[in-house]
Amino acid sequence: MAKYHYGGQALIEGVLMRGRNALAVALRHPDGSIVWASERLDLGLRARKAMKFPFVRGLVLLYDTLVTGTRWLVRSATLQALALEEGDDAGTGAATGAGAGAGTGAATGPGAATILSSLPTVATRLAVALFAGPALCAASYTDPDATPPAEASDAEKGLGKGYTVAVGGMLFVSLLIGIVVFFLVPLILARATIGRIDQGFGLQLAEGVIRVALFIGYLLLMARSADVSRTFQYHGAEHMSIHALEAGDPLTVDAARGYPTAHPRCGTEFLVVVLIVSILAFAVVGSGPLYYLVATRVVLIPVIAAISYEILQLGARHRGHAFVRWLWSPGIWVQAITTKRPTDDMIEVALVSLRQALTADGAEIPAGSTELACRPLGGISGDDSSGTDPIAAPAGAK
Repeated sequence: MAKYHYGGQALIEGVLMRGRNALAVALRHPDGSIVWASERLDLGLRARKAMKFPFVRGLVLLYDTLVTGTRWLVRSATLQALALEEGDDAGTGAATGAGAGAGTGAATGPGAATILSSLPTVATRLAVALFAGPALCAASYTDPDATPPAEASDAEKGLGKGYTVAVGGMLFVSLLIGIVVFFLVPLILARATIGRIDQGFGLQLAEGVIRVALFIGYLLLMARSADVSRTFQYHGAEHMSIHALEAGDPLTVDAARGYPTAHPRCGTEFLVVVLIVSILAFAVVGSGPLYYLVATRVVLIPVIAAISYEILQLGARHRGHAFVRWLWSPGIWVQAITTKRPTDDMIEVALVSLRQALTADGAEIPAGSTELACRPLGGISGDDSSGTDPIAAPAGAK
């Protein structure tokens, strides 16, 4: 059994796993193969001890989950869109795998289309992808002993020159929509109804109830989308593979298949705690003019996030108590929406991601685990325009 609590998030046709010192990503390529990459977490600012202090670590995790999670969401969506287009350009109607180049110019159009088409999925994942794990570090690394990856196709290189703008723009729009829908709209509706007769705790309680209703309604609506539903299946696969690891089982499809899709450390619990803490926090700031209430809702978001993370950590340490499990049960209930039973090929992707995260951490892989066929993701141009490969496979990777 792993001594460290691994966590992750679902991507577009893939899974990201966070370990102690590195993260790993595995994606199902349109050609049917599994490709993977790893990225260090113990470099740069995130490696400083101050970033792990209580009430600071929650903000670091939130920042990294949003930024790094969005970056990999865009990359995973881009891989699907560009690989499929490369297959069409080659006259096959399907992706032909690594090396099927469509040219640099072809990467710009599909990249922009991918951003627009994947916005609902990315926005949803920004709401439900806050899984337990260490703070993420955006810095990547190259293993000096790594086997050089094969020449990457344009599909595996990401968005090219506009990559930073694309990720930043999607993150900004998603956060803006999230703040307006889940913080400002509940405030306005509560003031227009309960606020006419109660400007005290009743107003904050009504605002919280409306916020919960909007959140659940949003998840139910998004779950009707076929693309989001598949992402929720990968979410379930991620949880099932972590269940198997924590139980000491071999990392196999059969072993993972026996576990539920819900997991007690899912970031959905974090969001449930945020909703509760926000009611109490806004009750403390009290009432006032509309501009004052709007300002407090925006300014207090990081404070609420930091406090909620510490409460979540406290609950995780006492999860063995029946009362704590009951108190945290709404997070499990919500996962009935945000996780779905995956197919075997989805579980395979999650297992590859988890194995690569264990390997990057130097952790032991459980005996009897299946060694699934996979290959390094190759070059990803990332945030620069040089086309260099900032992510490489550890030595001995298959």
